Amino acid sequence: MKLRRWQSIVCMLVIAQAASLSFLSAQQRTYEMKTVGKHSDEVLGVFVNAADTKFATCSLDETIKLWSLPDGKELKTLTGHLGQVNNVSFSTNGKLLASASSDRTVRIWDVESGKQKSVLNGHTAEVIGVYFSPDANSDFLASTSFDQTVKLWDTKLQSEVKTLRGHTMQANNIAYSYDGKYLASCSDDKTIKIWSTDLSSKEPIMTLTGHNAHVLTALFSFDSKYLASADQDGVIKIWKIPSGELARTINAHSDLVQDVSFAADNQTLVSASLDKTVKLWNVLTGENLMTMDAGVEVWSVDLTSNAHVIVLGCADGTVRLLTENAKPKLPKKGGK
Repeated sequence: MKLRRWQSIVCMLVIAQAASLSFLSAQQRTYEMKTVGKHSDEVLGVFVNAADTKFATCSLDETIKLWSLPDGKELKTLTGHLGQVNNVSFSTNGKLLASASSDRTVRIWDVESGKQKSVLNGHTAEVIGVYFSPDANSDFLASTSFDQTVKLWDTKLQSEVKTLRGHTMQANNIAYSYDGKYLASCSDDKTIKIWSTDLSSKEPIMTLTGHNAHVLTALFSFDSKYLASADQDGVIKIWKIPSGELARTINAHSDLVQDVSFAADNQTLVSASLDKTVKLWNVLTGENLMTMDAGVEVWSVDLTSNAHVIVLGCADGTVRLLTENAKPKLPKKGGK
């Protein structure tokens, strides 16, 4: 009886330890949230620079703000747009910032001085998305608009290079692949179109279908092997590149997802929603790594390359940082 009782105790300890390990696995990342500043209206876009030293926000209040990382100190406010600013993008070297606005323009800013360098005119409706080429030697920029087009620009020459047509409803967002080969645009027509960056090409390489609602954002992983897209129903889809095969569907949120972003490990994805939550995902397994209630609708999100800091742009105008807590350590043998 004593032996059997001892065996039972050992078994219970093993089960308890396994449960503890399982809990730690499921709760891989935890964060603390703080508000670092505020726009006077909804924050529509957030973008972290490649060096993880600054981020930019843009707002319905027609302004852009620059902030430092990791402390979240406000550095500058950029003014000049005549309508809400929908998106921003840093150049690869971090020296320039592009902004897309409802005033139908793309504007280029000098990050160090905060001064406007140029205004790119050509879209015939609100400009929604903007993204610099990842090639440090390129001056190219892509934009999307309610006019259903994708435009490529030469920021050095301050001129339009070409216009891509194919969407049948407003084009919501745009992203370059990090290997520089592709552009991805998404639209209210429920599709994502993949385009070649070859200037001689004007037709999409492929059209990705499967979303049942307006597709609001699309973004490539750092290794350019995956594309994440998100829609008005809160669904995220992961696509394999260059095949276009659907790898995974994640029923991520209960309201629309305006923004997602990959970490540099190519498998961690952050999403934020008007359902007031921010979530981390493993795109290879579909596992939810973290869920945080922000307490407010979140329009925009980005993160540092190691995912230690997540930046939120919120509907109440606040800019918030989620900073990762130290990971819990497993107890040593002997319980110490």
